[in-house]
Amino acid sequence: MAMNKVLKDNLMLSCAAFDDNGGWVRDSEFILNMGGVYLLAHGLGTPVEDASTALSCEEEGDYHIYAYTFNWVAPWHKDMAPGKYEIHIGNQKTCILGTRCEQWGWEYGGLLHIRKGSTRVTIHDLTGFEGRIAYIYISKDEVSLPENGREVLGSYIDNVIKDKPVYEFDMVCVGGGFAGMCSSIAAARGGVKVALVQDRPIVGGNNSSEIRVWLGGGTNYEPFPGLGNIVGEFEQKNIGHYGPVNKAELYEDDRKMAIMRRQENLTLFMEHCLIDCQMDGDLIRSVTLLDYRNERLVTIKAGLFADTTGDGNLGALAGADFEVTTNGHMGLSNLWHIEKVSDPKPFPRCPWAVDLSRDVFPGRGDHIDFYGHKRIESLGCWFWESGMTEDPIDKAEYARDLNFRAMYGAWDTLRNVDKDYQEYELTFAAAIAGKRESRRLFGDIVLTKTDFKYRFPDACAATTWNFDVHYPHKNYYAAFHEGDAFLTMDCREIVDWPYFLPYRILYSRNIRNMFMAGRNVSVSHDAAGTARVMRTCGIMGEVVGYAARLCMKHGCLPRDIYTDHLDEFLTFLKSIENKEVFKAGSTVV
Repeated sequence: MAMNKVLKDNLMLSCAAFDDNGGWVRDSEFILNMGGVYLLAHGLGTPVEDASTALSCEEEGDYHIYAYTFNWVAPWHKDMAPGKYEIHIGNQKTCILGTRCEQWGWEYGGLLHIRKGSTRVTIHDLTGFEGRIAYIYISKDEVSLPENGREVLGSYIDNVIKDKPVYEFDMVCVGGGFAGMCSSIAAARGGVKVALVQDRPIVGGNNSSEIRVWLGGGTNYEPFPGLGNIVGEFEQKNIGHYGPVNKAELYEDDRKMAIMRRQENLTLFMEHCLIDCQMDGDLIRSVTLLDYRNERLVTIKAGLFADTTGDGNLGALAGADFEVTTNGHMGLSNLWHIEKVSDPKPFPRCPWAVDLSRDVFPGRGDHIDFYGHKRIESLGCWFWESGMTEDPIDKAEYARDLNFRAMYGAWDTLRNVDKDYQEYELTFAAAIAGKRESRRLFGDIVLTKTDFKYRFPDACAATTWNFDVHYPHKNYYAAFHEGDAFLTMDCREIVDWPYFLPYRILYSRNIRNMFMAGRNVSVSHDAAGTARVMRTCGIMGEVVGYAARLCMKHGCLPRDIYTDHLDEFLTFLKSIENKEVFKAGSTVV
């Protein structure tokens, strides 16, 4: 963790590196947009415990305090600010923060008198309603600070980061969901020295206790009976689809982490954010990572890379060809649920949330939703989804925050307007968004829905989900009176499954040493409807890991597997023994 900080004339503190984050959540989702990993007061309406860190002041005096922050409801209500907090230094405190910046920027907290010697810097939440702060700047003089997110991140790195280690591996996988987990394991077991980069403290991605999406898709289909074996090692024993049965322990985070940590030839870089990469023509030579807990800038060199980020972040930084559907794509969800409790507390009114007091929505009254559910099972499940009409990269935080506003608006209506669910409390909401669609990186084939009529010569990774894409639900248009949709319906067409995805969608067409696996592979928007589910992403990861083995054997690059070694590759994939395991819940749709 970060060492004790010394204040001379000025000092920039990263809140994500605080010694104790208290009840605040470290949010690493949006660093490439807003310039940092930030602390989020995700208290569901109850103030979270203080975050704090040590500070040593060399000279007693008055210091100006600035917070890099955002009034997160300003895009909808500039005159309201639910995410309020204060910064305390010793026995001094700033004015209330989190109220003025209409986008990420520096908010002035006032002049505090700081005594010489050791003290604590504390962030004190006042509401529990999603206040956020990335950096604190302390200065003897008033200053003008950079506003652009990349410039803010650059200033932090230039002025604070001292430790800059360099590592070398054969392969780097960026992204710790099922695609990254399975690609790194498959490669490492073949003797490839692999680094897996994950920006969260746990692996699993959407299938983790942080996000809580159950696994979909089938595995272990002939003529590739062993593809899916590694996915099977991570299978959870039980799943809970809707409501309070969807518990954290179902996702077995510790078991997933144990499998990864004990794998020979595999090194985990947890809580490391990809922030840049270095190119040599059309080859990636290294990636740059921010180790945000320990305030290090890590460089990893390798011959092979895999973008398993889901968002295609590595590909975008490398200059890979890609496309983004910016209106009419699938959105993101933050699952939430309520539970009956013995001593329910009142819930505050939320005038800044989506006002649903006059609208029908799933879970209200005896309304039966499109899927035959009502009451608790309709609240906060997968179809509470936002962001379908916004840029899924640039406006991802906006979409996640809309999920929060819809949730708080629904619960405010149920508890305070309808006087319903009086024995219940809002007990869980995912702070980290579960995403479905963003960048799709181009390979030598861009697979479309029409292509599913054909079998390609390099077909290998089975997909079994239907063409399942989501759009705003027409039954709830009245609830979208602000203009943003947050409830969806799935539109499905049958896939004649298993369909075997071609290898050529799993490497970049213009970045020669970059694989892709997961929902950012080379497919169209419609084809992503079947390729995006997690067991299928895991199979893609296995194929990429096995291809990396062959690249190391022949000293070649990903495309060469198709052009020069395809028969050898497919023969190997067919030879893997079937070790399919029990799957909890449905696997195909």
